[in-house]
Amino acid sequence: MSKINIGVIGLGGVGGFYGGLLAHHFEQDAQVDIHFVARGEHGKQIETHGLTVLSKDNVIIGKPTQVVERVQELGAMDFILLCTKEYDLDRVIDDLKAIVSKNTVILPLLNGVEAFEKLDHLLDAEVWQGCTYMVSRLKEAGVIDNPSGRQKIVFGRTEGITPQMLQLDELLKAAGIVSICTQDIAREVWEKYILVSSSAVATAFYNCSFGVVMRDHPITIQALVTEASQVAQAKGVNLTEDVVEVVMQRLAAIPFDSTTSMHSDFLSNKPQTELEVMAGDLIREGLRLQTDVQTYQKLYDVLKVKQGHYTI
Repeated sequence: MSKINIGVIGLGGVGGFYGGLLAHHFEQDAQVDIHFVARGEHGKQIETHGLTVLSKDNVIIGKPTQVVERVQELGAMDFILLCTKEYDLDRVIDDLKAIVSKNTVILPLLNGVEAFEKLDHLLDAEVWQGCTYMVSRLKEAGVIDNPSGRQKIVFGRTEGITPQMLQLDELLKAAGIVSICTQDIAREVWEKYILVSSSAVATAFYNCSFGVVMRDHPITIQALVTEASQVAQAKGVNLTEDVVEVVMQRLAAIPFDSTTSMHSDFLSNKPQTELEVMAGDLIREGLRLQTDVQTYQKLYDVLKVKQGHYTI
């Protein structure tokens, strides 16, 4: 049996958590090597001390086979977990072109829905759809924190389940990762995107928490959820008939004071946020498919002006 090489690109909350679990489990395994791409102080800490993962009541240290600063230094990988921010995707795709082949599997675990289509179109590699459910963050250099301990990866392709998919599913599960391999992946990815997109746009626009949005702006949030669902349906995604109701119930169940990472980025006056991922991409696709995206457009236009200039 030849050695399996798994690369993790983007060692923030998502990549750091899953990468840490993989590195910890396979540290002594001669058949599986885990490789990280991490820069600066974060990369130095991981290289020297390993990656510390805090998960509810557990603390583990993940020591990868190697830590490199550049994607091009990874070399040939069997599987790549791509966990960067969507706004870094174009740069990462250019880097990936140097190392991928038809035998490389890329699993994007990014917030948007455009990443899969872009990677599949631009790279000569096997690209799967995927999404993750978790709340995890980079606490400090070399330390990832997932306070609730909850986590799940869902992945696959609508064309069907392959032996390679089952192999990755097995590797993830062995490392303690909740993994679901499914042919119904487009619906999974879009249902999550509808929730995160609508909530990100609403919390950033109204500058408030989930609870305040649901209490004070229910008509706007329902309009956003409805518009995003209609774009998905126009793309041929097989959503359930009650998808709007289901997403609204999920939003209502989120703790009152929670907010979204995009809202936090606006509060921090970051020049780059996920606005294009959460709204711009959806609006462009909606206009192309001639579906109603007027609520998204109205909020996006205001947020576009505020980006990098947000005040409380």
